[in-house]
Amino acid sequence: MQIGIAGIGKMGAAIAQRLIEVGHTVTVWNRSADKLKAVMDAGAKAAATPAALANSAEAVISILTDAAAIDTVYNGASGLLAGDVRGKLFIEMSTVQPQTEMALAEKVRAKGAALAS
Repeated sequence: MQIGIAGIGKMGAAIAQRLIEVGHTVTVWNRSADKLKAVMDAGAKAAATPAALANSAEAVISILTDAAAIDTVYNGASGLLAGDVRGKLFIEMSTVQPQTEMALAEKVRAKGAALAS
């Protein structure tokens, strides 16, 4: 399966490395590109933008710092939802308030995709 991960902190990096170990194709994106080296050394590919990440993946896992980061990464001009994401699965794992997740779910569904959180 082709999986994208947006947010390569400790958790995102560990998830990426495990998915690579079990045979998935993993593409990663992070606001701070310096955090990508270890997962790229393990076999991940890097995406230039969140939109490119979503385009390359069947499922996208996001693990972001806060509601503002979710808004920027999902809704920005080159955000995860900028392209055609119909039929894709988004798995949102950030620690944020329920209303942030509910608002995001509406936006994801409006684009023809599904959100699990």
